[in-house]
Amino acid sequence: MSCSGMRNLAAECCLLGPIAVVLLWAAYAPGAWADDSLAKLREEYRQETDPIRRAKLFPKLSNALIAEMRKDESTREYDSVRPLFVEYRDGAMAAFAGLMATGRDAEKHSKGFRELEMHLRQSLRALNDLIFGLPLEDREALLGAQRDIESMDDRLVRALFPHTPDAPKTPPSSAGEHPGG
Repeated sequence: MSCSGMRNLAAECCLLGPIAVVLLWAAYAPGAWADDSLAKLREEYRQETDPIRRAKLFPKLSNALIAEMRKDESTREYDSVRPLFVEYRDGAMAAFAGLMATGRDAEKHSKGFRELEMHLRQSLRALNDLIFGLPLEDREALLGAQRDIESMDDRLVRALFPHTPDAPKTPPSSAGEHPGG
């Protein structure tokens, strides 16, 4: 290899070192702040009084809760998953109840309703995956909360699209029927 080739290689290595440090920091730093940001999101959600803003804030809180549940599940801290799952369900129910209490027609004024429904629909798969990752004896405790979330999503869809004829629905998931579970 020529001298100029060696200099280029050395220059690339000098650049990659700091980049690697930044990438490693970015990968691990959010975990250190996760508890702090979850606490801040909980407080922000709790203090929000506007039902529309609260419904729009719920996805941020729930994504943090799901991340925390995944972390607990991966470290086999199964007892920590249930309270977080119930907190997720209770937060979704509070957002839904707040929107319904406004008396607004979700079909005509969908702000908040639409965001909450889309998020619930998208997060149901992650929640189901979490349940299926738990030991069988721990799944039963979460099935009621899971059904509550599915029911709430169905009610949101009906509120948003009241004139749509009822189509055959996909059967609700059941943690007891997961293949290989």
